[in-house]
Amino acid sequence: MARPPRTSSALPLIAAAAPLLGACGGGNGDASAIPLADERGGGARIAEIVGDAGWLDPRDEESRRCAAPPARRAQVTGATLVAIDSFDETGEGARGNHYVQDSADKPVPYSGMTVFQPAFDPPDLRLIPGDVVDVLGELTEFLGPSAGRFGGCRTLPELGGTMSFRFEDRPAVPIRVPLDDLRGYASARPYIGMLVRVEGVRIAGDPSSRDGRYAASINVGAGVPPADVPSLSNELYDLEREGPPLADSASFRSVTGVLTYFYGFKIAPRCPADFELEGAPLPSDDACAP
Repeated sequence: MARPPRTSSALPLIAAAAPLLGACGGGNGDASAIPLADERGGGARIAEIVGDAGWLDPRDEESRRCAAPPARRAQVTGATLVAIDSFDETGEGARGNHYVQDSADKPVPYSGMTVFQPAFDPPDLRLIPGDVVDVLGELTEFLGPSAGRFGGCRTLPELGGTMSFRFEDRPAVPIRVPLDDLRGYASARPYIGMLVRVEGVRIAGDPSSRDGRYAASINVGAGVPPADVPSLSNELYDLEREGPPLADSASFRSVTGVLTYFYGFKIAPRCPADFELEGAPLPSDDACAP
């Protein structure tokens, strides 16, 4: 499918550089095959600004005395746009988040980020997954709504600010996450906001559907508090209507999706192709491309 047109404040610079690029491409107008030294920019990588939550305190059930770091200015450059939440599952505007991760052939932990309802530069910029972007704004370790914190000083790292387009690239590469890593906050936190692929997923109990939110718990074994049991959710598409069915004991060879956090961890598949059935081939990285 052809990509939609978009604008970018970088376009005048690209146009100005066109004659030089053409000269480097042998006189045929093609750009040089050698990438520019700063093609991903001089800003930070997400994995450089997010890390372990050393402020966790299980005794602080209402997160009243947390030593979480204060909000701080951050500039991330050269991150791949993984997914855009354009599905309003509640009918009340539950959309707008963008998910980005550091571009890499083999993603590493702490490479993902939730960008909370960003502004755009220029304002009419339209992005799609696979675009490489820059984000300038404020990094916050969000403790949860004031009406009810997440508890135990758990936080959701997120960026709020302005997003700009750098260049088009391939879809993000998912990181393989062991199912056991989703059994607790500390072990699952490194993958928040990342495109993850989890193998051997089995549904525990029938899915729940309330106020437009549809979720199915994942069987991660015994000994996990109910609040820590991860689930599959319909945050990015109409999972309940478009499937696949998530009845009790339904199993999948693997499930791919964005790992989100809000009072618990959820894998948010981007489309039905993110589910790999038993015996089926592994879906390609662009299976959910627009």
